This record gives sequence, structure tokens and C-alpha cells, in this order.
Amino acid sequence: MTMSIDSTPAPVPVPTTLGEEILLLSLDDTTGEARLPLRTPYAIAAATLLERTLSGAGAGAEGAEDAEGSGGHGGVGLPDDVGKWIHENSTAEYEAALRGVLDKGLIREEKRRVLLVFRTTRYPEADGTVESALRGRLAEVVLEGAEPDPRTAALISLLHHGDLHSLAFPEADSEDSPVRRRMADIAERHWADPALRRMAETAAATAAALTAAAMVTTVVVITTVT
Repeated sequence: MTMSIDSTPAPVPVPTTLGEEILLLSLDDTTGEARLPLRTPYAIAAATLLERTLSGAGAGAEGAEDAEGSGGHGGVGLPDDVGKWIHENSTAEYEAALRGVLDKGLIREEKRRVLLVFRTTRYPEADGTVESALRGRLAEVVLEGAEPDPRTAALISLLHHGDLHSLAFPEADSEDSPVRRRMADIAERHWADPALRRMAETAAATAAALTAAAMVTTVVVITTVT
């Protein structure tokens, strides 16, 4: 009996940036609505800085050392004022990540009208293979105890410092949950380069601080209006 061997090569995963991965985790697969919309743009902007550092491309990046000087970050690709950069670029970086996953066919754009007046745009899932693989990779590290590679450690660090745990793990809804403790441990310990860890903490913590400030402003505005 002759056996047929399938020689079709396995599909190559679509490459995604850290910011695109955070965006994919934040969008509801069915409705396309964004979860934690105040926090996500800042985390994506922080991811951009960390991405530059991981790739070693920071030296020529706009807004990095050529534009603002290497300053206290030692020419590692982060701007002197990380908080200012993240604040000023959060919307643009969110939109860039959105365009990226749209162009890669991972989500689709749906425009609707609410009450025949208000226009809304949602981004439901179009191809779930990338997000499924991403969630599987995170689960292996956080839930099963596997050692993270540098990019996975960076993503977990951004999710942890940005208080975005629930985007990847809905069960991480309490401060003392095992998932949060594991993510905190990864964010603190799983860095081969101490300098890279400091950069990750700086970018992610700045994003978290800006998110907190934005949430306070929103509450004040709502209270004033009502």
C-alpha cells in the first residue's frame, strides 16, 4: 500500500509588532469593540519604543536620540522624555497598529450608523490564526510556566505595567490572582539585559501613569457635565 505524504509546507505566521499584538488582544473578536480603550493607546505607544529597542533600530527612529538626544537613556532609542513622547504619539501609534492589522487581513472594518445619526466603526476578527497563536504562546508562558523569549517577555511586561492583564487572561480580575503574580514575576525577572528591562519598565510605567491621569480627567469631566 502506497501512502501519500503531504509535502505542503506549513503556513508562515504573519509577523506582527508588539503594538499590533496588544491591539489584537484588545478587540472583541465578534463585535469588534475595543476593550479598555483608555489604556490601550498608551500601551501601544510604549510598545513602539520597546520594539525599537528590541530590534536595535532606535538610533534612526523619529523622535528618538537624533531628534531629542540620547540623554539619560544612553542612546538606546528612547526619547529623553518618554512620557511626553508617549502622550504625544499615543493616538498616531494606535492608528498605525490598526492600519497594520487591517492591511494584514487580521481584522475587517465595519461602519455603522446608530439611531441613523451617529457613525461608528468596529473591527471584528477576519483571520483569527495570529491571535490564536499569540494567546497560545502567552498561555504556555503564564499558565504553564514555560520560559518566555524576549518578545513574549516584553509583551507580558507591557500588559502587566499597563494593567491590561484581562485582555489576555479574563480570569486575572483580582490583584492577588496567580496569573497577575506570574506576569509580575516575568516583568521583573525575565530579562537577559538589565538595561532592556529598565527601558521596558520606563515605557510601560509611563503608559500606566498617563492612563491613570486620563481616567481621572474623564471622571472629572463626566462629574462636571452631570
